[in-house]
Order: sequence, then structure tokens, then C-alpha cells
Amino acid sequence: MKKYNFDQIEDKYHDLIHIAREYMQSIQDYEHNIHHLNDVVYYMKELIQKLDMDIHVDVCIVSAYWHDVGRTKVSTGHEKISAQMLKEVMQQYHYDQSFINECCKAIENHKWNMVPETVEGLIIQDADKLAWIGMGRWNECVQNQQRLDSIMKLLPNLRNEILHFDESRKIYDRDIITLMTLLYNHAYGIYANKKSR
Repeated sequence: MKKYNFDQIEDKYHDLIHIAREYMQSIQDYEHNIHHLNDVVYYMKELIQKLDMDIHVDVCIVSAYWHDVGRTKVSTGHEKISAQMLKEVMQQYHYDQSFINECCKAIENHKWNMVPETVEGLIIQDADKLAWIGMGRWNECVQNQQRLDSIMKLLPNLRNEILHFDESRKIYDRDIITLMTLLYNHAYGIYANKKSR
């Protein structure tokens, strides 16, 4: 497994990450708030370490933090808005145009039914889809009684039809057990509470 100093990389992009986190903390949608962002970043880092291929890690870091920022403005088409918002901020900070373009490419096609153009885009898409079983999102939604019907419909196809990398599927196999345990405990707790009344 590769070793990256993610803290050092994130320090290089402190301002960009701070701005993205500020945006994500303002989202009221429990499916796509700061907890979802944290899950995506977590899975992106794990994938980068496990994949045996050339990866522009900096692009993945910046893109993971910014992939859903456009949701502060719209839900449908948020991926294009996220890329545009990132582009504008990166230009203000005078980042190299080719780096900006690579980050935007990684974000623009991260929805489950899109085809990313780059390996970094595939990583962001897989990390975002692995976050469908991430504990941050599910804990938030269960605690706030938000239904996850759209995710539940896609979950059966996630492992074999949506994820791109074998490493992503291994992570799925590991973490689906944790999710099922959470949902079982939640359902059993509700059932037990009703039974005791």
C-alpha cells in the first residue's frame, strides 16, 4: 500500500479546502452535508493508497472537497456548478490553468450514471458512491429521520455495476456489514420500543 502525507498535501490547499468545508456546512440536506463530504474524502484517500496506478493525488484531494459544493445552489446539475465554482476560486488564487482543468474534469462527471474522463474522476466517482454506505451520511439521516429511498434503490447495483475498481468493491464488502449492523440496530431499537409500550 502506498503512503502519502495527506496532511501535507491538504496544507498546500488549505484555503480551497476551508472554503469548500464552509459551503458544505451550510447545506441542510442530510444526504449531502459535511458528513457526506468527510466520508468521500475518507474513501478517496483509502482508494489512492490502494490503487496501483499513476494518480495526480492533488487533483483528487481538491476535487473530493469540492465535488458537491454546487449543491449549495442547485441539486440537479450540481456537478457542473461545483466545477464552475471551483474554477472561479482557483483562478482568484492564481492556480495553474491545467491544474484547474484537471480538478474540474474530476468533478464534472461524478454522478453515478456519468462516465468520468480521467482516473482521478473515476476515483472521485467511486469515493462518492462508496459514501452511499458511509456512516456519516447514514447516521445523520437515521438521527434526523430522513428517508434515503433514492440511495436504497441504487444500493443493490452499487457493488457490481457502479463501482469501477476492484479495490472499491473490497471496501464495499467490508463496509456494507457496518451499515447493515447500524440499520439492524436502528430497526431493532424501534421495534423494541414499540413492543415495550
